[in-house]
Amino acid sequence: MNNDFRKALNFLQMGKLIEAKNLIEEVLKNEKNNSQALNLYAFVLYYQNNFNAALEQWQKAIKINPNYIEAYNGCGNAYKNLKKFEEAVQSFKKAIQIEPRYFEAQINLGSVLIKLERFEDAIKNFDKVIDVDNMAAQAFHGKAYSLMKLKKYEEAIYNFNKSIKIDPNDANVFYNLGVTYENLKKWQEAADSFSQVMQINPNHEEAYRDLLHLLEFYLPKQESKNFVIKTNNLLKDQNIDIDLNNKISDEIIVNYYSKISSILDENFHSKFTNNKSQIFRDDAKDLNCERHFQIFNTFNVIPQFCFGCYKIQIDIKNVLELFKLYLVFDKIKLEKNNLRKCMIEIRSKVTGNYKGLIYCAGLSEAQKIEKYLNPIIKKTIGEDLSIIIKRGCTEFSVPYPKYKEIDESMTYNKEWLKKEKIIDDLIHKKNKYSSKIIQETLEGLSISDALIMKNWLFFAKSINDKSYKKFDINIPDSEYLKLKLQDQIEHRKNEFSKFN
Repeated sequence: MNNDFRKALNFLQMGKLIEAKNLIEEVLKNEKNNSQALNLYAFVLYYQNNFNAALEQWQKAIKINPNYIEAYNGCGNAYKNLKKFEEAVQSFKKAIQIEPRYFEAQINLGSVLIKLERFEDAIKNFDKVIDVDNMAAQAFHGKAYSLMKLKKYEEAIYNFNKSIKIDPNDANVFYNLGVTYENLKKWQEAADSFSQVMQINPNHEEAYRDLLHLLEFYLPKQESKNFVIKTNNLLKDQNIDIDLNNKISDEIIVNYYSKISSILDENFHSKFTNNKSQIFRDDAKDLNCERHFQIFNTFNVIPQFCFGCYKIQIDIKNVLELFKLYLVFDKIKLEKNNLRKCMIEIRSKVTGNYKGLIYCAGLSEAQKIEKYLNPIIKKTIGEDLSIIIKRGCTEFSVPYPKYKEIDESMTYNKEWLKKEKIIDDLIHKKNKYSSKIIQETLEGLSISDALIMKNWLFFAKSINDKSYKKFDINIPDSEYLKLKLQDQIEHRKNEFSKFN
């Protein structure tokens, strides 16, 4: 091993990839058949995400040394990143064939088998490692994950905990443990697991997202060091007494938001204060809207289910009224926990900026709810608010199958039904939330709600809705909404001026 090779190796270990690459290229100029140098060069290219080039170098190393297990393992990793999973399997198997106790390749093989959804095979592979090395944390994690995918949740939990006992600082193990507890509807345990993830890695966005999702319907009983749960609990404690028989004053709304804004500023992780939060609120998860979203956005085809959907639409004049409606929606009790949205309308060429929507499974249901809701809205917010019943998403015309209005005679051709079935199968197979929470949300505002309100105030400021000034606080910028609005802001200003 010459001096340049050693230096290149040191640079690679320090993460100085360019320096390592330059040195190893110098070595290879004089030693083209140096398999070790080719292996090192491949690693540099791999860490630069140049997987095809790395693969080429590892293959050169194997031609020189057909028993080079590290090169076979490297090929497997390159194939895995190129999503050529069958080729990855063969490469890892070759390394193991040469050296059966090469556990790194065994674990890598297991991870690819997971990608191929061959979970039983993956478990057998991880067991081969565990049988020899009962301190192999990655093997226990891989086995646990495979068991989770097979819905063997209790066995999965046992193996996740084995992995945690060996390595208590792997955030991904705690995350997958949390998902497993969710599947068992053990909400407290799931919250604790996601909290642990964020204590290890505060920037773990999946754990943050899932924890927020969990907190929409479950309030942990225990105190937590996690800033997400702590902030959420504080927000939930800020109850506001809304009388559905009397008008809600501006002062009540302003004071309430000032409180929750202060809680956010004092307790919430700065990274997430301008989170890409939804700009509407979901109070129900069981109207199959996920299915519509997937089908419509993939194929521009509306599923049959959606033609029976109707919505009650409330047109709001300013952001203060939107806040009031938000709180009213939180108080009213509807049959079937109908989907309720308070939202900013940001699609171009759509009249109106603020809306309240309640989605219903049929016209008769919508009529019943409108009759109940109409007097409440007029008492609490204003007599002049427009409340109408419309079709759901199917009110919009789409290119395929060409129509302007929907009626009972709408037919579905074979192409349409085929496309709908493709998405149905995908949702059933891939969507991790498909079998999760179908449950009424908690009363009171959560972190998600507070973040949505911050986005609303930014929007109000941007379209010159002067009602935002009543809040008398610094209205934060939202990079997410800036991006969403950059091509529409002037149009939104013009639309808003029609209401004022």
